[in-house]
Amino acid sequence: MLAARAVSASLEDPLSALEVGQVEEPNVPEGWELIEVKAVSLNHHDVWSLRGIGLPEERLPMIIGCDGAGIDDKGNEVVVHAVLGDPDFPGGEIVDPGRTLLSELHPGTLAERVAVPRRNLVPKPESLSFEEACCLPTAWLTAYRMLFDRSGLHPGQTVLIQGAGGGVASAAIALGRAAGFRDQAVGGAAERRVDELDEVAHASACSSQLVVRAPPAKRSARSRSSSSPWFVATPSTTSCSRPCSRIDRASSRSRP
Repeated sequence: MLAARAVSASLEDPLSALEVGQVEEPNVPEGWELIEVKAVSLNHHDVWSLRGIGLPEERLPMIIGCDGAGIDDKGNEVVVHAVLGDPDFPGGEIVDPGRTLLSELHPGTLAERVAVPRRNLVPKPESLSFEEACCLPTAWLTAYRMLFDRSGLHPGQTVLIQGAGGGVASAAIALGRAAGFRDQAVGGAAERRVDELDEVAHASACSSQLVVRAPPAKRSARSRSSSSPWFVATPSTTSCSRPCSRIDRASSRSRP
């Protein structure tokens, strides 16, 4: 089968450690299933693997990729949950100190087929495509733990979400809104299209104010202000129907 593997490690040039080619079919232990992969997503974890961070030389070559969506051996459409740990560990496998991710000890998802524990398969929502569903596990789990395990927030409180266009931040915006938090999301976006900003604003389900700051032009080290504009997305209605937010270019102001 075709797969993408880390065959070496390079801190300076991680792509030089990547090899795409034919590999043997996965071994499927008892209690695991073979998944026909339909879509995969990339995480920074994959770059770390190619740099040798968390993936020592003795485990190479290793198929990389944490997240994926596909079809199991019964024809069900599934999403692959990437965390492998002890499900009986107090607090769950995501806090098990012995946990690992696909592509660390076991071959990852960047292949035509991947073997995963049966308990790691989640039914894919019919409303999501394979491409959309494969982006959920690592980014959304990260955002979930930040908001609900680490933050100590309660409904009605305000959360600042940085990097509004990123995967984890987009997940945090949607999850925060669903939990009743007041989202304040910021991020540099001079080169982003307005419709991309609108998509991020919509993820807040029409309750958040999204302030997106363009990267400042070059300035002297002494200067701590910027004349770069901010983009502000504010709800135009209280419903969640599309389109539901407008993007207004705010007047130039200094960075707070």
